[in-house]
Amino acid sequence: MGKALKEYWFGILLLTAALLFLIFAAIVAAAPHDDAKMRGFTPCTYRLAQELSLQGAGRRIWGVLGAVGESYVCYAGIVADGVGLWLDGKQPAPWSNYFFESENFKIPPELSEPFSEDLLKANRLDGRETSEDLWQEKK
Repeated sequence: MGKALKEYWFGILLLTAALLFLIFAAIVAAAPHDDAKMRGFTPCTYRLAQELSLQGAGRRIWGVLGAVGESYVCYAGIVADGVGLWLDGKQPAPWSNYFFESENFKIPPELSEPFSEDLLKANRLDGRETSEDLWQEKK
């Protein structure tokens, strides 16, 4: 075992780092990103979306990779905060601040009905019906 460790220490180190990153990426992927109270990874996700949308389609690959890298640093900060809160006894588990039941925005029916009608019309237009058919339905 000692000889193998001496010969393959760098490979073992890289494999360990890759496995830790894959576990971290799986945690980030499994956690909710759309919480109405902006808890957990939600602020990092919104910041990433804003950075990418501000640049538009003309953003270069290094800019995109930089933004994604910055978001993963933000995600790592959230995980570290969770471990710190857990060690201080402020939460029951290290993952309590990013694994939770997310609360979504609730839109009253009177506000969402016009959008539903527009969506229905758009779906009809995607089918075989034309806009003339929809116009005749209104009459």
